[in-house]
Amino acid sequence: MMKLPLLVEQLREYHQRRRNIAKAVHQMAQLSVELELLPSGTMLRMENLSQEIAHDQLRISFFGEFARGKSELINALFFSDLGARLMPSGPGQTTMCPVEIRHCHLAPSLQLLPIRSYTLSDSMEKLKRSRDLWSVSPLNSEDHNACTESMAQLTETLCVTLEEARGYGLCPPLKGAGNSGRISNCPSCGEGKVRISRWRYALLQWAHPVLEAGLVILDTPGLNSLGSEADLGLEAAREADALIFVLSADTGVTQSDLEIWEQLLGRRALQNQLVVLNKVDMLWDDLRDTDQEAAAILTQREITAQRLNLNLDQVVAASAQKGLLGRIRKDEALCARSGLDLLEKAIGEILIPGRRNAMLENAHRLLNRVVLDQRVLLDEQIQNLAGEIESMERLQAQTGEQLPRLLDRQQKLVRTFARDRDAFGVKEKEFIDSANTWLLQALSLERFDQIIESARAELLAAWTTVGIYDRFSQFFVETLVQFDAALERANRLSALMLDAYRVLEQQYGLPKLDTIPYAILPRRAELLAMMERYERFGKRLEIAATTQGAVVRKAFLSLANQVQDFVEETRRELQAWVKELLEMMNRQMDLYASQSMEKLEALGSIVESSANIQPRIRVLSEHRQKKTKQLETLNNAYAGFADLFQIDTENNLPQQCSIIPGHNPAG
Repeated sequence: MMKLPLLVEQLREYHQRRRNIAKAVHQMAQLSVELELLPSGTMLRMENLSQEIAHDQLRISFFGEFARGKSELINALFFSDLGARLMPSGPGQTTMCPVEIRHCHLAPSLQLLPIRSYTLSDSMEKLKRSRDLWSVSPLNSEDHNACTESMAQLTETLCVTLEEARGYGLCPPLKGAGNSGRISNCPSCGEGKVRISRWRYALLQWAHPVLEAGLVILDTPGLNSLGSEADLGLEAAREADALIFVLSADTGVTQSDLEIWEQLLGRRALQNQLVVLNKVDMLWDDLRDTDQEAAAILTQREITAQRLNLNLDQVVAASAQKGLLGRIRKDEALCARSGLDLLEKAIGEILIPGRRNAMLENAHRLLNRVVLDQRVLLDEQIQNLAGEIESMERLQAQTGEQLPRLLDRQQKLVRTFARDRDAFGVKEKEFIDSANTWLLQALSLERFDQIIESARAELLAAWTTVGIYDRFSQFFVETLVQFDAALERANRLSALMLDAYRVLEQQYGLPKLDTIPYAILPRRAELLAMMERYERFGKRLEIAATTQGAVVRKAFLSLANQVQDFVEETRRELQAWVKELLEMMNRQMDLYASQSMEKLEALGSIVESSANIQPRIRVLSEHRQKKTKQLETLNNAYAGFADLFQIDTENNLPQQCSIIPGHNPAG
């Protein structure tokens, strides 16, 4: 059987890179545990990130109108080595529901969620865990006919009344798509009935090298039927790491294609998108020479790239059907002419690097800060030890009459620090109380419940597109006001904590710490991105009072659940930030108190016998040597990551310690 060496190799390289990065994060977490310099929550965050990266998957979603050949393209790209079609494709073989294809660790199967689940308000992720709702069909990869028969369930439909369809949240298609009356009746079922998919969602578990390497494929039904569930395309686009938009090579970008692109897909990160002009064989013409044919295809690509505001290399012309045929028959000439090799190359050079770079950025950001914080703390300890050694060496040259005065001064210093430390402890309790009450009041769950309930009521009462769009915008504005208030309070609390610590820092020479509330800023940016997506959703609805109530209710329920989870996560991150900051401050004070008592005890011994000076110097020198070795180990570990992250280890280290913030890795 013909293999897909290029794509498999690219995905396996991505898989290996993930494993290497996960290993690097885990190693740094283990080293940080040994150094005992950072809060335990930071090490836990690194271990969690290591696990997330190790189990990360590249999720590619295929979008396009009906009959664009999305399923056939999936067959040709990923499963031609089976020698036959895996996904139903061809006349009368339209995939009617989203199909999620992922690697199976046990026996292959097709799991189908019935259409009646639309009446449930649970998210798809929650429904996936409710196994009793799904119909499961085992698949025998060795029996092609039986497998084809089971896979044909993806094309099944039901005839239902218009009222029943609307009860499931079904609605007219995208505004302006040119077929707003397409599902007003079904000739085979009778007047007042419509034909809908029998299934809401499908999970295809299959054993294959590309899936085992970490690829998850989502095949969506025709986007010109997005009216069948208003939030389907929105959810799929948001969750995908990369998008492939399938057009027809003979027509290029139609008006409905353009509306789908602008309203749903076009504002995602452009480097993670490809457009495929499928069925390019319709442009093949034996009456033209090869150069003329290539020029015609290039012109169509250029026009498509210009209309969709893409780079030319993001638009690929291919023939899924001819490519699948060529690969099954091992016809190299037909494979080359089909353009599938060029599409594989584009996936490897555009889509896979986009996901890989995002993963690298998240891991490097956390590792960089962990290394920098520990380096500064070790530098500070080494300098303190050097200062003590110098003091002890001076003591050797001083007379015994000076030692009692030094001992008295050290005793006063220890008492003063203990008193100031107790005063800081009182303030610490106030900071914690403020964090749990005053700070979190800005993100009060009760307040957000009120905002959500008010928005829900007003959305259901809206009769116009403008009304829905405005209410979605108002909801996000109200939410952003709460986040801005939380950010302002976090900044004020940050300043208070820093002022309290700075008194001790200046008087006793403690390390400088940064208290920036990192937890809020990236969360606010995510909220703005969410706002933009749902504003586009509001714009694309074609309002009709008799059809849109269920759609708006479903969309807003999904949004409300997201925002509530979002707020709860932010509250937890804020509390973790305050806890870790205070833990870091206390760690520095504990270290100073320990060193001060150690120095006091040493001075007491020295007063009794000046012979103790040299052993003390030896102990301090051993400590300094140990810390120097730890710093060397840390720097060597960081340098070992240079090739993995492509970083400059000499010029990529700041000079001030900072607190590891609450970390959110796809952010």
